[in-house]
Amino acid sequence: MDTSQPITTTAPSETICPTYIDISHYTRPGDVDSAPGIRQAVREAKETGITRIHFEAGRYILKSSIAHATGGIIHDAGSRDIEQKKDCHILLDDLPSFTLHGAVDQTGKPATTLVGWNDLKNDDFLPAILWCEHCPELRLQNLAFTREPAFTSAGLVTQKTNDAIIVEVLPGCPSWDNMGAYCVNRFTDNGAKLTGESITYGQGASANWKSAGQDRLKISDARMHAMVNCGEYLSWHQGAKTDFQIYISQCDNLHLQNLRTYNSNGFCMLTESCRNITANAVHFRPDGHRLFTGPRDAWKIFKCSGRITVDDFQVHGVRMDGQNMHSNWLHFQSHIDANEAIFFCKYTYAPILPGSVIEFYDQLSQQTRIVKSARLESVVENETRGHLYRVQFTCPIPEFVRKDTICSARGWEADQYTCTNSEFMNIAGAGHLSRYDNLTILNNRYQNIMNPGVLLGAEMPTHSEGGHATNIHIAQCEFDNCGFFPRYGTAGCIGVHSFGFDLPLNHDIEITENHFRNSTIGIQLMTARDVRIWNNQYENIDERVRIDKDTTRSIHIDET
Repeated sequence: MDTSQPITTTAPSETICPTYIDISHYTRPGDVDSAPGIRQAVREAKETGITRIHFEAGRYILKSSIAHATGGIIHDAGSRDIEQKKDCHILLDDLPSFTLHGAVDQTGKPATTLVGWNDLKNDDFLPAILWCEHCPELRLQNLAFTREPAFTSAGLVTQKTNDAIIVEVLPGCPSWDNMGAYCVNRFTDNGAKLTGESITYGQGASANWKSAGQDRLKISDARMHAMVNCGEYLSWHQGAKTDFQIYISQCDNLHLQNLRTYNSNGFCMLTESCRNITANAVHFRPDGHRLFTGPRDAWKIFKCSGRITVDDFQVHGVRMDGQNMHSNWLHFQSHIDANEAIFFCKYTYAPILPGSVIEFYDQLSQQTRIVKSARLESVVENETRGHLYRVQFTCPIPEFVRKDTICSARGWEADQYTCTNSEFMNIAGAGHLSRYDNLTILNNRYQNIMNPGVLLGAEMPTHSEGGHATNIHIAQCEFDNCGFFPRYGTAGCIGVHSFGFDLPLNHDIEITENHFRNSTIGIQLMTARDVRIWNNQYENIDERVRIDKDTTRSIHIDET
């Protein structure tokens, strides 16, 4: 925090919230551990019915944590062995209409920072800074989040020996002997421009960093040695577990306002099974000389529904995706009777609500059925970890349905997602990865993105992520140096491909008035139909539109 700037610490207006808790009665910035005081304030708020906690400006150090029983941590195969509990510094559970309200500086930026503890263990799980469940009408406002010591570091490659590279760690960046080298990425232009494929991924390098003197580290890894040149900048991370620094689940009508994440140990933020989300000025970008914010996605939206509206969303420097939006496919297992059946779904549990709709896919056609009732039948603990659902419908299941027929729960997707006036830069993944319908992306900027700036479509072979992308509108966006390393065989500034499928299942897509520059491919289309492309600009683009004729149809291009 820049202490030279005046700080605004005015309490919330009494007309907006008649009662609130002043956190200064429990802990102050600079205390050795503010976590117990904040947890006490939350408990007393719950007991008394007070719905707002107000923080003053400053850094709140969080060291102690509590264990919270939850299934929310089980999100992919890499988290298979995790106990169904999560350590967290601050827990909000069953608190309706609750608000955490921080202070701002004179520029309007958050002046309240919650600083999560880092134990410096390589590739381990750390306590979530904030874990929220069952808090309808939750509001988070004017808050910043980081780790201390930072989970992310960066340096300049100054030397290559026969089998090793040596970096000079940038000022203020952490370093220690035996530090991990996970999700390593390289930069040119004095650290401003992400370039090339990631050097290491979630499995890390074959060796750890070794001390080579004051603020110098050395590593012997054949892949890194082959890919890195002197004069390039590197970012790396202490680990890359599927972990969530901020977790928000089953918090309908969620409001996120003026939030900053400077450093993260995993996913910066996950929203799961929330209906209706409004987010404004939510930024993920590194402070100091660190080049990256975190080793995983910035903000993952998982099985969320209703209307999701995002404005002034900024992501700078993450390995994987700026915004990742998807649910998981349902796989039909067996009939109970004509109207009732068992379905399997990977990973975490999410309710299927009465009155919601399930889609049954038969090649390009689909039929829908309305849910009369649904319940969790059992938990599957083998290598395909997930859940079995017992679902009853208001009318008979379609006749074509057989074991493993692919189905989709509409209640696990947004009715409408809109992202406007936002910025995605230096991302070693996709800017937007969307497996949603009803998507509007307007007036955004995507720059230095390893995979496509916007990547649309489902995925089946690995994580069973759905659904397909339909009713999509992308307009007035700028794409610069995007898609220089393909994902699912898809490159370019905008890519459409449902990986693991060979039919044109993504449809009704409009791409107009965008500016594509400095990329090999402007738009790549696979497994798509009824796509209209018109009035876009192309600058230093080798191939404007690449179309896979075997898996597409009805592609209409009208460019001047």
